[in-house]
Amino acid sequence: MIQGRLHELDLGVIPAPSGAGAVVLHSEEGLDCLLVMVVHDPAAKGCKVALVTLQGCIQSIFGYPNDEAYGAIPGASYGFYEVTETDWPDRIREFNALRFPDTSRDDRSRHFFIGCHDASGQFLARDLRVEVFEDDFYVVLERALRRLVPRSPE
Repeated sequence: MIQGRLHELDLGVIPAPSGAGAVVLHSEEGLDCLLVMVVHDPAAKGCKVALVTLQGCIQSIFGYPNDEAYGAIPGASYGFYEVTETDWPDRIREFNALRFPDTSRDDRSRHFFIGCHDASGQFLARDLRVEVFEDDFYVVLERALRRLVPRSPE
């Protein structure tokens, strides 16, 4: 359950209401978390493939609830949101304080919610960026993988 208030981010697109087919790529060490997904552009009345970058992502939750379940959260629908008044950074600090008592609260990270058709995602990250492409889904997925895991010189 989301603790806090949702504020919709106007990014020009929303996750495709008929299904975004989202793939999440999240590695360790606080690097970016990437999502490849189908998005709907209401102005163009069509769907394209997007690469969503959650910069400096500390933690991610992806999967259930779907649109029918998260629809009970006030203001939630297909879209990109920032969650304010969240306790997520406090929970991270409390957990870290078990081993590292001097841990301070992370005031740089923001709580994002992405509502898709069959799933939703929550991300604790510094920022969220969406790039829309004309390319095929698999081309964008390969692009995302290369960004996250650059090839070493052979």
